[in-house]
Amino acid sequence: MKKVVVLLPTYNEKNIIEKFAKEVLEQEKNLPGYKIELLIADSKSPDGTGEIAKKLADKNPKIHFLSVERGLGVAIIKGHQYSIKYLNPDVLAQLDADGQVDAVILPKLVKGIEEGYTLILGSRFVKGGKNMLSLSRRLFSAGASFVCRIIMGPFNIREFTNSARAFTPELFKKINLEKLPWREKTFIIQPAFLHEAIEAGAKYKEMPLIFKNRAEGYSKNKIVNYVYDIFSYTLDIRLHKMGINIPLFLLTRRAKTMVKFGVVGTIGTVVDFFFYNIFISKLLIPPATAKAISTEIAIVNNFILNNYWTFRHRKTSGNIFSKFGIFNLVSLGGLGIAVIIIKILHILFGDGVASILGLKIAYYNIYFLVTIPPVMGWNFTINHFVTFRHKAAVEKTRII
Repeated sequence: MKKVVVLLPTYNEKNIIEKFAKEVLEQEKNLPGYKIELLIADSKSPDGTGEIAKKLADKNPKIHFLSVERGLGVAIIKGHQYSIKYLNPDVLAQLDADGQVDAVILPKLVKGIEEGYTLILGSRFVKGGKNMLSLSRRLFSAGASFVCRIIMGPFNIREFTNSARAFTPELFKKINLEKLPWREKTFIIQPAFLHEAIEAGAKYKEMPLIFKNRAEGYSKNKIVNYVYDIFSYTLDIRLHKMGINIPLFLLTRRAKTMVKFGVVGTIGTVVDFFFYNIFISKLLIPPATAKAISTEIAIVNNFILNNYWTFRHRKTSGNIFSKFGIFNLVSLGGLGIAVIIIKILHILFGDGVASILGLKIAYYNIYFLVTIPPVMGWNFTINHFVTFRHKAAVEKTRII
């Protein structure tokens, strides 16, 4: 008798995991000649999903449990590696454990492998498939797959982001994991895995499925980060297909924090510039003094955005007040740089108005713009390595 091992990556699914595991195992009656075993790979769920999965594995020899570090890609890759090493599968399958796809899709996926395909994809976007999410989420899921299809390809696949899949162990072993961004925290693993599977020679087919709203919990997909990864990854693949071997995805991942910091800096610059002009034009405050006051207002704005967005996922030491104190000191260093630059330029060139491309621009606004690159460089460097430094890095420094 053949064996299909179904991987269920979990994160905060305590209210549904037992029910869904039972539903998957019940599909054995619809797969003559196969026995089904489950591997629950839990990413250290804080809600206790892992503990429930352990108990299920202890009670049922058909259920296995694996604890992995946080990330869907980590759960998927380490889960399938575990299955191949210890469970001797004839078919590898994976389903999300959140109830959005019914377990009845499993026999269809496995039968596709029986037909001679090495990769079967559950799809909302082929004939017979249905996407029952809210309008906004339908647009997002369709848009994500459309971007993958148009930029990366292949054009004959319609579903790139859904997790319901089955494939042969032989295909999995051929996939180049070094090229696969499986440790990223977003769901980029889904289109990336599909691309690398095709590169490895997969013979694929899409199978219609119905995709529902989740039965429990909430969506763990971070929309902004996922969109960022989709575009950078698919463009990376397209450039490589054109013979332009630039590691775009890797570069953009490393630059993501800097990009976020730049966005916050741009917003802060607008705030700074607004008050800078108000203080000079309405309150007749000298440029250097106006810059000092307007920058302090921007510092408060930037700290809030950086703390709750740019560096939100970093585990840092110290409370919010100590971080603000350090951030303020760092920003004051940038302020000092800006004030010195403006003071020097004001002494050298004084007040006046320049005509640039027909636009009249006051000298003090030009002075302001000149300060942006050196101040942003200073602020990012010091905040990256000091204010919002990872706690692990701090502890390592202490040990050394």
